[in-house]
Amino acid sequence: MVQELERIRQTGDFPETAPAANPVFFRTYSRRTSAGRETWEQVSQRTVRGLAKLGKLTPEEADLLYRMQRQLKALSSGRWLWVGGNEWIEQQENFSGAYNCSSTNITDWRAFGLLMDLAMMGCGTGAVLEPRYTSQLPAIRNRLNVTVGGAIGSTPAHLRRELTEVQIEGGVSVAAPQERVRICVGDSRQGWVGCYQALLELSTDERFSGEVQVFVDLSDVRAAGEPLKGFGGVANPVKLPELYQRCAAILNKAVGRQLNSVECCLLIDEAAVCIVAGNIRRSAGMRQFHSEDTLGANAKNNLWQQDENGNWRIDPERDSLRMANHTRIFHYKPTEEECVEAVRKQYYSGEGAIQWAGEAVARANCDLLGSPALKAEFLNAYDRGCARQWLQEHYPNMAADELEHRLARVGLNPCGK
Repeated sequence: MVQELERIRQTGDFPETAPAANPVFFRTYSRRTSAGRETWEQVSQRTVRGLAKLGKLTPEEADLLYRMQRQLKALSSGRWLWVGGNEWIEQQENFSGAYNCSSTNITDWRAFGLLMDLAMMGCGTGAVLEPRYTSQLPAIRNRLNVTVGGAIGSTPAHLRRELTEVQIEGGVSVAAPQERVRICVGDSRQGWVGCYQALLELSTDERFSGEVQVFVDLSDVRAAGEPLKGFGGVANPVKLPELYQRCAAILNKAVGRQLNSVECCLLIDEAAVCIVAGNIRRSAGMRQFHSEDTLGANAKNNLWQQDENGNWRIDPERDSLRMANHTRIFHYKPTEEECVEAVRKQYYSGEGAIQWAGEAVARANCDLLGSPALKAEFLNAYDRGCARQWLQEHYPNMAADELEHRLARVGLNPCGK
């Protein structure tokens, strides 16, 4: 009888006309507590309490939000339903966990680490992979021979490292044909990110020359099923052991040159595979390529292939590309023919999205374009390649770094397709 009452209590929050509401709610937004799963009322209390604190709301404003959410008339964002009102989100290093999306220009290894960090907080990741950014990456100089060891969860909880440690065995000598590096993965979000970024950095580390023997020790990583006390949910490092060798394979193919846009994309998406398997959130990525980047435009062509027996399989080396949508950025207004071609490709494959960067930049600078006439004038200037001059003429006191930032805001409006 008690079990039956509990079932009714937890399933009575949503109308019968929404049969999927309960499974979606308990799968995605109800946190585990010492008393069991949160009810919808408890989630509403937690999230509105967090909004009231964040926005310094009056009691009347908070009460209105609570009533609207409790009655399913207006809801907090999906991210806030999970993290809102929790102590975890009040720590500065976790603020991005409240956002649904982000965008980063890929110019250095820190950008890759940042994207993994954001994804592990549940924030969707946008990566701008235009040549003006990726050309700033250093050339790959070292071949990485990665071995993974140490049984996950084998270190007792109280002895686990929290942060990743990188140890160079025997010092560094460029004369040595091979160097040895040991990476001990820390048992935290920062630990996972630290190992991933450290591995990428080793491929271009000028202290080494030739082949680098890398041992990745996973013994400090908590086992699958152990709770994540701050973010919530449980750990699932099932894909973690594969991450390092797959990344090394991508890097090794580029020894002696810079990574191309698709290789950058693959490195980001391999981390995404690992995170999605860990139950952090659904795959939520956007990769933006230059309109003339045919490699990026065709990266997902024939991703699925049929063998001689008619069985469909995915190209294992490109499997991770499924983690994100691909978009081509046009810095001139695309022609009707280019638009039709893009829509046709989307019809057949689901891919082929294009973006008119002028519209995206205009939306992201609406504070400067206060009227339809000004916006039209700016778009015309952008289409002619004169957006920089237009901004300088209309806002002569704008600092150079602000001007660059405003013109680079194509990632802040990825839906301007």
